[in-house]
Amino acid sequence: MNAETLQFILTTLMELATLLCAYLGLRLIKWSWQRRMLLIGLPLLANIILYLVYRTTPFFYLGVVLLICIPFVWPRKN
Repeated sequence: MNAETLQFILTTLMELATLLCAYLGLRLIKWSWQRRMLLIGLPLLANIILYLVYRTTPFFYLGVVLLICIPFVWPRKN
């Protein structure tokens, strides 16, 4: 498997994982905020690492999407 094919597969998997985790992290209200933050934080960390490795913009933009989701998961004062 050459480098371009591997990068395409990783980009596709991270796009799907980002969309799924962002949706679930924002919709699973009954879970604790730590679990939802972990659900958003793990793909964010993976996107950061893959951006540093490949230096392509899709991983950067996927990370930005997940960063935008974090304030909606962070607990508020009751």
